[in-house]
Amino acid sequence: MRFSFLGISVCIERNDRRSRAFSNVKIDGAATYKLHFGPGPNWSKPDVTWLAVDADPRRGDLVVDWNQCQRLPIRDSGVSHIYGSHVFEHMSIFAAPRIFKECFRVLSSQGVMRLVLPDARKSVEKYLEGEDGFELFRRRRERAMHRGVSYTRWECMRECFLSASQQQKVLGSETLAHQNAWDFETIERDLLRVGFSSVEQSAFQSSGQSAFSFEGCFESEANEDYRSLYVEATKS
Repeated sequence: MRFSFLGISVCIERNDRRSRAFSNVKIDGAATYKLHFGPGPNWSKPDVTWLAVDADPRRGDLVVDWNQCQRLPIRDSGVSHIYGSHVFEHMSIFAAPRIFKECFRVLSSQGVMRLVLPDARKSVEKYLEGEDGFELFRRRRERAMHRGVSYTRWECMRECFLSASQQQKVLGSETLAHQNAWDFETIERDLLRVGFSSVEQSAFQSSGQSAFSFEGCFESEANEDYRSLYVEATKS
């Protein structure tokens, strides 16, 4: 079933993982919002202007299948800030540029998007240096052991690029979690390509935007600064 919402064709087949995007809440067409992509279960909204964007209908105000979504159900320039921690790598190499373009479209002038991504370059460096004791590798090895699998160092590193989804009930079986990866040079280029005027490397809890002050205040992969890449992009 589909209906037209603010001029956008919206799919409301909530149990169909192939659906593109729909609103779980009433969107005020005149309001300016902030978006948090994949906030996880521990985040609390700082105020009512924040909308959670998630593939899981139980968590998302905007429910989006990353790899199928063609358009976010938000008007042009209707968002002032976007935050996403360890979620954009869950979008395929084909979908991510489209989602970045949508983020640029919905951001208002001087709007800021803050991304926290797995630092794939660091994992590659640790792999080449033979650092089996790297915290991320150790954790992945222990998780594999719970499944009765003994990971090589390569397999530990590879999960920065490709890993199995833990959301089978939402996304289906035999689906991927990680399916994309960046270093700073590459994410900078991807964001400039869709129109962002400025892309800067940041650090944990080092944003100049007060809207992102919740970073580090709840349990999140964003807090794992030893293996995360922090980036802020501004729309002129």
